[in-house]
Amino acid sequence: MKLTRTFVIHFIASIFIFLFTYTALSKFLDFSNFTKVLGSSPLIGKGRLWIAWILPTLELGTAGLLFFPKTRLAGFYASFFLMCIFTVYIGCMLLFAPALPCSCGGIIRQLSWKQHLLLNLFLLVLAGIAVRVHRSPVFNQQPKYLLQ
Repeated sequence: MKLTRTFVIHFIASIFIFLFTYTALSKFLDFSNFTKVLGSSPLIGKGRLWIAWILPTLELGTAGLLFFPKTRLAGFYASFFLMCIFTVYIGCMLLFAPALPCSCGGIIRQLSWKQHLLLNLFLLVLAGIAVRVHRSPVFNQQPKYLLQ
């Protein structure tokens, strides 16, 4: 049972490390376009420069937290928080914005807004599962051979 929980934790952490590193680097590598697209968003507008720096920095920071076992739970909470923000943003844009500019990085840019919403909902659930599994008392128990 412990092996399965460990696998789940490592697998989900790996997904989010890849996702956040990839999207953050994509945003930084195409920074001018990322900033321009953020500026055309009715929800962001004038705050685009702040968001353009803060968002990929938070993504890289979250990936860093997920990389180390001692900070992984904080990384899962940060992943859940970021996915909540991204999902709410996409939902608001779908409901209220007449034009839908996409400021996503890399291949995620190829998704439609509805596909992106579904992906974010899936990732939000995945982050929630990771928090729950990681906080499980069974996961946090020391193996018996280490207690001797």
